Amino acid sequence: MITALVERWRPETHTFHLPWGECTITLEDVALHLGIRVDGRVVAGPSFLHWDELCHELLGEVPPENARKGAALKLTWLLNMLRAPLPEEPTTHQLQCRCRAYIMYMIGGALIPDKSGNRVHLMYLNLLRDLNNIKKYSWGSACLANLYRELCRASSEVGKVMGGCAILLQSWAWYRMP
Repeated sequence: MITALVERWRPETHTFHLPWGECTITLEDVALHLGIRVDGRVVAGPSFLHWDELCHELLGEVPPENARKGAALKLTWLLNMLRAPLPEEPTTHQLQCRCRAYIMYMIGGALIPDKSGNRVHLMYLNLLRDLNNIKKYSWGSACLANLYRELCRASSEVGKVMGGCAILLQSWAWYRMP
């Protein structure tokens, strides 16, 4: 189904050209299918920081060299971090680090995955600095923009694989396709 949709995606208009007309995934669809915020602060940040320092501060650990590729963190490292037991009486900082690791895993694994399917960009970690502000960001807009970009890449002649929120695409197709 996803392959068929990619073949019908038109990057010029960000729409699917189907036998019964054009249609596309909207922010309303994102809100309805995923239940995440589609208004609020823009999900954007610097693409270059001192990543090791940021990881140490916000995740409590510096990832080994094999767990990072440029500004992207491997999801397997985050998953191993999440599986590690917490101390019997964890500090607030340890709990916050674990929470940030889980959110990063969700961002890279489901919400805004890249085409590799196993990495998440570290720019999102900087947005998780204050856990109380996370709800103020428009994660739905970022998810949809990423899906559009990945559909455009996949529909090009050189596109071989696709990232983006496959759950959103599948759910949308299930409910919107006749």
